[in-house]
Amino acid sequence: MPTFLTNLASPMRPPDARSGLHRLRVVGGILVAIGLLAILLPTVATLAEEELVASLLTLWGAAGLWFSWAIRPSSEWRYGVAGFGLLFIAGLALVLFPVAGIAALTVVMMLSFLMEGILSILYGLRSSAQVSTWEWLVFSGLCSFAAGLVILFGWPWTAGWTLGLVMGLNFLSTGLSLFMLTKPGRATG
Repeated sequence: MPTFLTNLASPMRPPDARSGLHRLRVVGGILVAIGLLAILLPTVATLAEEELVASLLTLWGAAGLWFSWAIRPSSEWRYGVAGFGLLFIAGLALVLFPVAGIAALTVVMMLSFLMEGILSILYGLRSSAQVSTWEWLVFSGLCSFAAGLVILFGWPWTAGWTLGLVMGLNFLSTGLSLFMLTKPGRATG
């Protein structure tokens, strides 16, 4: 049974695989553009990321509180108020105290980059028998892992700009790896 990985490895790709590869190229290009922008403006990217997360948490909490209020006849509405109330308060705190929000998000992103790096490296190595361009997955994983290490060892002095820069590098490497996966490669055996 052909899989997405075998379609990537095949020089004769079926039409549905070609459209999937086109989408991978587009996504890769978008990630490269976002990455370059974040690298050029790391402090702006850091603040923008914090504000986006803060706004989304606040909206999610508010919508959940509204939902919880709407289901007042059920006994579970109090749990909803408690949970969504915490989300709303956390989002509001991030909106009101962006420096603390940047610090918290920096820690979360550090852990995410370290985890993504390890998983990408392992998946790339596992794919080496099926995909000729597997090295790009390992490259992306190494970049993500290195990004996590940069944040870890620069903490807390560089949190204001490191997160934006490292996020940009991660977007850039992920976009490049997706784009390179769409290139026909040599046959593996």
